[in-house]
Amino acid sequence: MHYPTMQTNREQLFFTYAMDCQTPRKPGGGPEQTWEVAEQAARGIAGLFAERGMLHCLGFCSEPEVARQQSDLFREMAAAGAWSALHFQVRGYRPLGAAEDYDWTRPLSHYSCDEQRAVLRIAKDDWEQALGLRAETYGACCCMANDATFPLLEELGFEQCYCSMPGRHNPAAGQEWWGAFPHSHHGSSKSRLIPGELALYECPITRTLTPEPGPEPGTWFVRDFRPEAEMPLERVLEIAESNLQDMLLRGHPLLYIYALTHNTWDVGNRATGRRRALEAVLEAMPILAGRHGLTLTPVSLQELHAEADRLNAY
Repeated sequence: MHYPTMQTNREQLFFTYAMDCQTPRKPGGGPEQTWEVAEQAARGIAGLFAERGMLHCLGFCSEPEVARQQSDLFREMAAAGAWSALHFQVRGYRPLGAAEDYDWTRPLSHYSCDEQRAVLRIAKDDWEQALGLRAETYGACCCMANDATFPLLEELGFEQCYCSMPGRHNPAAGQEWWGAFPHSHHGSSKSRLIPGELALYECPITRTLTPEPGPEPGTWFVRDFRPEAEMPLERVLEIAESNLQDMLLRGHPLLYIYALTHNTWDVGNRATGRRRALEAVLEAMPILAGRHGLTLTPVSLQELHAEADRLNAY
């Protein structure tokens, strides 16, 4: 039997970025976040990326409630060329017309397959109705996913996602990614931890590759270079370089960096440490590409998936 050979791309370094658009006063939101701050965040980051001719690699990944509240804003960003995703946490979610919230303390990864299918279908429809867009990309808030999630996402029509955080382990919070494959791959219908046979393409956020002990016994965490961490350029380059080197050593089919921030701070305020940290990420990318003789190529998550399929990647 003949099996088609996987190709590798060693000419480009792909770069994509996302804003996790959370609902004010829900878990994960900033304590001072308001709807006004959420809009300032989105417009501020759009302006920064547009100035650099990179708006199409920026994704606005919104919870259904945010999509409803700020639908005009996200339709405007999509029309300008940014990509979009349904970003979902089931905690505290109240679908349009429902009488009460989902359990505020129970993460989605503690849901059974049937429970998860039902709520994901509701959330997808809610988001699509709000924006008039098709939900092709899915993001798991706080990396909440279990072994049923990837096949369910494909069943519901999603094409790519960012659900995993390889190395993070906190079972009480529904984050069990110890041993997960560290870079982009097609999902498996059997295990959330391995590449598999699904058409759905999973793209982990770029982060440290060696987990560190968490604050509670038996928990582990990894660090990414979100602006909220206010990392200097040197630390951003260190993390990005370690990921690139690991992909090269593994023979990973494509080389990419994927970073994110949240809609919890005013990105347009150039005086903040977070703004400087975000600019450091954008400055680091051409430096990293130049070190390795690569062409820096800003892409959407959809375009990254398309390149993986072109290469017949796992």
